[in-house]
Amino acid sequence: MNYEHFGILLKELRLNHNMSREKLAENICTPKQIYRIEKGESEPSVHLLHQLSIIFNMDLNAYYKMYFRGYTITGLEGITAFNSALKDDNIPLLKSIVQQYETLDEFQNGDLLQHIYYGKALCSALLNKDYKTSLDYCLKGIRLECPEFVLDDITERAYSNVGITLLICISNNYFAMNQYTAGMNVLHGVLTVLKIHFLNSAYPIYDTSEFIAKTVQFVLSNIGGYSFQHGEIEKSLIYTEKGIDYAIEKQNFRRLPSLLSLKCKILYRMQLIHEAKEYYAHAVHLYQIAGNENSLTEFIEEIASDYPAILGI
Repeated sequence: MNYEHFGILLKELRLNHNMSREKLAENICTPKQIYRIEKGESEPSVHLLHQLSIIFNMDLNAYYKMYFRGYTITGLEGITAFNSALKDDNIPLLKSIVQQYETLDEFQNGDLLQHIYYGKALCSALLNKDYKTSLDYCLKGIRLECPEFVLDDITERAYSNVGITLLICISNNYFAMNQYTAGMNVLHGVLTVLKIHFLNSAYPIYDTSEFIAKTVQFVLSNIGGYSFQHGEIEKSLIYTEKGIDYAIEKQNFRRLPSLLSLKCKILYRMQLIHEAKEYYAHAVHLYQIAGNENSLTEFIEEIASDYPAILGI
């Protein structure tokens, strides 16, 4: 059946479950908000879609994106080009794509505008080293889906994939501005969001999300890495080992070589030279398997310079 807007589907689900608006809204929003969505006067937030998915035991988030997002061909082309530039780590190309699409009508609201803000945030940070402007774009992007968002309240809701990525970008901006505590607080907040709203969700489909699995590994890796740089060796070891275990559990090995190389350096700092040598060998082997010659060369040179005992120098 085709629905004119998402609210019609929501009302049908509610009535099929013999629920009043008051009952459906209980502990997740107000009855007035349900009423406005059902009338087509308001769109559901990502967090509300997540909660409704749990109630009705169906992935309303994916359904909403598929049938009610309303992408035009231009919108789809823009998102495809945007994601391709990100995949290739081509930030100059990303900048040109943002400039090409940001004035078009399709990109003036919703998650298309959120992508524009994310692109501008990355370009500001990586091309111009303007971390404050990048932070401002990140916050604008987050507030498109969570208008009431504040940094002290990260863990209270679920976020879209772009929203989670913007949060990680916020943490990286703080680290770049030497605001270690603020950056670490955001990373821990993101990790809590992933655990509560996705990994341990009552709606199990989220646990299999490839994006979520990669993001958990990325966040654990970042916490371990920044803790190491800040001299918090024991904390770095804890989160690095969590990252290694999670990568093996999910069979997602993209970050495993860098996690193993970090553990090698941590063990060296703890004066566990024999164990550090073992992890050095593991990391080198995985870099070779992955064919990542540049990272392998950088790792070997760093070890020779800063951790010479591992090579017997």
